[in-house]
Amino acid sequence: MIEKIYNEAKASRFDFRKFACPHDPLSHLFEEWISYYRLKFAIVRLLQPKSILEVGVRYGYSAIAFLQASPSAKYLGIDADRENFGGQPGALEWARQITEPYDAEFLVADTQTMKRFPGGPYDLIHIDGQQDGAGTFHDLRRAISQARWVLLDGYFWTQENFVNANDFLIKYKDVIRYAVAIPGYAGDLLIRVSDEYLETITTEPSAGAAGSGEIVKFYDNTYYLNDCGGHREFRRSKGRTIDDPRLLALLAMSRLAAGRRALDLGCGRGELSFQLAAAGFDITAIDYSEASIAIAKNCFAAAGQRIPGTVRFLCADITTFNIGEKFDFIVAADLIEHLSAAELDQFYNSVETHLADDGLFVLHSAPSAWFNEKDYALRRASVEKLGGFMPAEPRTRYELLLHINEQSPARLGRQLRRRFPYVKVWVSNEELPSGNLRRKFTVRKMVACRDIYAVAARTPIDIEKLEAVLTPTVLRDDEFHNISISIKEWPRELPTGKMANVSVDLINGSAQTLLSLGPHPIRLSYHWFAIEKDRTIVFEGIRTSIPFGILPGETGRIDVQLQAPKIRGLFLLNLTMVQEGCFWFETKPGFAPPEIPIRIV
Repeated sequence: MIEKIYNEAKASRFDFRKFACPHDPLSHLFEEWISYYRLKFAIVRLLQPKSILEVGVRYGYSAIAFLQASPSAKYLGIDADRENFGGQPGALEWARQITEPYDAEFLVADTQTMKRFPGGPYDLIHIDGQQDGAGTFHDLRRAISQARWVLLDGYFWTQENFVNANDFLIKYKDVIRYAVAIPGYAGDLLIRVSDEYLETITTEPSAGAAGSGEIVKFYDNTYYLNDCGGHREFRRSKGRTIDDPRLLALLAMSRLAAGRRALDLGCGRGELSFQLAAAGFDITAIDYSEASIAIAKNCFAAAGQRIPGTVRFLCADITTFNIGEKFDFIVAADLIEHLSAAELDQFYNSVETHLADDGLFVLHSAPSAWFNEKDYALRRASVEKLGGFMPAEPRTRYELLLHINEQSPARLGRQLRRRFPYVKVWVSNEELPSGNLRRKFTVRKMVACRDIYAVAARTPIDIEKLEAVLTPTVLRDDEFHNISISIKEWPRELPTGKMANVSVDLINGSAQTLLSLGPHPIRLSYHWFAIEKDRTIVFEGIRTSIPFGILPGETGRIDVQLQAPKIRGLFLLNLTMVQEGCFWFETKPGFAPPEIPIRIV
């Protein structure tokens, strides 16, 4: 296609100057623009679109190039008709005159205020490149759901435009068949949108979607297994292990529950429900996505074993459900930012109805609205002062699609206090989920925290206990002889490179809680040695986190995930532990890692 475009442009005799406005203040650049508009003519000559939308018209030079190349096309041009970003007040009237013989209409409007372009779908949408990076991203996002082809002008015009156009390509790669960069006066980016995507979407809802009902179709297998946080770990372990600090923190807080009846709202892939059931909770898991419920059920089926707790799945709207039961522990992980303000009000009413008198409601939300609205803007400005560039839009594609109501800590606190007498809201980052639970943060540090946690109850919340289950310590050297691993089930033989699980009991006789939360999480791991132990086959084994943590005096059953070496032979599997950034346990006095021979075939 590129060669055809270049050959067509080289052979073209189209000269926009025949249609140029004699009063154009940029007339001194006309000579440079001849090849520029011939390239646009050539692209449309090859594509032969029947319908064209152009964002940013000015004097209509691109419009006339398009219509000369595809005379039967229906054309709509949108222009704000003002000076900013290369515009020229009054220029639109000239564009009307030169395109008068064609089926062309013009609209004076600002596309940055539009959730959807008027009309469509179009064969081609052309986006003017003389705007800031945020404007480019905004218009590309609208265009991708309304056109078979999208042509971005000024791809190489400014570094800001280039960075934001490429950020768009990264975020929307799954719906783009291909994209072609064409150098030239300002550079063009030609995007071919996937037909499958266009067949299933009318427009991509923005952060202003009226409610979660508008976005339910996006909660599909693609989202849960390829984008939703923790998807790589889930696919590797089929949901049997958790390494995400936000989920580990929520599981740790379940230790404060007075009983064993739990409700998982917006259960997603089911990792939390699985871990809670494995710890003896009786779980009711609710989600309005059929794909979510199917994946969560498979999470339990893949375990292939009986677990102490029971599980019940309900495909239902979590804002209006009523199952007539009370629960000791209600959890909502990364849910509330997906609900509108009105839906949130209904949601909290449902939680209040189903929470036992001594029950605990815990939730996590990310990213904090302060993080995106304030911290990101500050960091972007700092980078630009140093001559660098950051994308104007910090959110991922699915965050743009599905986060219709991102929360701030202050707003979340006000919502919860209207219904619960005891509420604790705090912010943190992944390194330390306890964040400012007990410490005072400066405003600057608070807005830099991406995560919001909250606990709500009808009875007083023990902040000391809450902090204890969330805050790890570095173990002392005299504690290691009181910690041991007992292997319960393991494979005697494994194919090369095969993933497998080893079931162990982790016995904590020390005075410290063993937690997989930061800044120095404790995790189980392993080494592979030759049977004679004269050489190491694999030293850095896969890490397995400790869900809930192991309190002093407790024993916890854990499935350690491992991968077989990629060579055949009889090897020793050495099961050990590591406190990240500190030490491997076998280097400390008194800790004896168990070893088992496994044949790799």
